[in-house]
Amino acid sequence: MAKEQRRPNNRQERMERRVEMAKRDDVEVVPKRAAETNDFIRLLTSNDFIINRLRQQLGRRNGVPVEQAVQFLERNETLRQEMNTLNAEICASMGMDYRPPRGFDNPLKKEAELKVVEEKKKTKAK
Repeated sequence: MAKEQRRPNNRQERMERRVEMAKRDDVEVVPKRAAETNDFIRLLTSNDFIINRLRQQLGRRNGVPVEQAVQFLERNETLRQEMNTLNAEICASMGMDYRPPRGFDNPLKKEAELKVVEEKKKTKAK
């Protein structure tokens, strides 16, 4: 029993570490509501670390060639935009308004606005 009292409470330590991290300016807190969120959090954490390292190695002698790094960064941006589009499409299929996160636009709203503008042009042309 004495051993159990000496052993630190791992759960409490993890919770304290998370609270301390949440206080930092460079950390975002992500609520987990869906089962897939854990996977996304782990992937995003890994991606954040790797992209940061990639940018640090740009232009270095033994680093990743610039052309290849640019391709990786472009793919990374494409994936971010694809996730935004997926969210918008899911919301549209459920009849919900999609409010994209800061820095993103609703891609479906743009398409709808373009259709309206095109229809107005056609009407004026007649």
